[in-house]
Amino acid sequence: MAVADLAQEPPESIPNRNGEECERNVILELGVSERGGSMTETGGPKLRVRWTILLVIVALVSAAAAASWYSGMVRARLQTVLLEGGSGSGDSDTRVVTIRFGIRNEAWTPVTIVGAGRSSSFMRLLRVEGTHTPITLGPGDTTDFEFVYKVTDCDAVSPQKWPIPVRVERPWGMQTVYVEPPLQEPNLSEDFEDFEDEDENSTWRLWHVARASYVCDWQL
Repeated sequence: MAVADLAQEPPESIPNRNGEECERNVILELGVSERGGSMTETGGPKLRVRWTILLVIVALVSAAAAASWYSGMVRARLQTVLLEGGSGSGDSDTRVVTIRFGIRNEAWTPVTIVGAGRSSSFMRLLRVEGTHTPITLGPGDTTDFEFVYKVTDCDAVSPQKWPIPVRVERPWGMQTVYVEPPLQEPNLSEDFEDFEDEDENSTWRLWHVARASYVCDWQL
């Protein structure tokens, strides 16, 4: 064999060795890719489990929040009730008016009422009759309250809502809940009395406006 031929043999074997190395590299890369693919595939179920756990936690928190609200454990749930046999009176000479309605416990748990009522610049609370406080109402129980007010300034009677505060006893202290008494029938002027409406309650007004209309010089 010629020397020139021997000098050319190494270059011929180099591609083979490179080829083998390239093949091994390709196999190694494929192995990494396959392992990476297998990790991705196993990560799918894990991700679904995490989302499932998260959704369960959200559902439990929402259910607990709803149960706390309806149970009345966080905040007392009181509702006013229109009573039969009259809802109030008024004396134009003394400008003393009364408002009578029921307060019902809408919660699943008992609630203890320790007081109710307030004064303002146009009406002063004289006393509360009907129910002696403190009183505990079970779920669905109703008690009657009658508030006696004196109208101190007819011109200042607010046309806006003026709810009545009810103070209740809670495990951590006192809590004030505001209730809106039912609408009342006011002292209507002749213009209103001559007006016929299919809905007889359409002329009813906020409780303090309606009660004040019986003792003040103005009418609705």
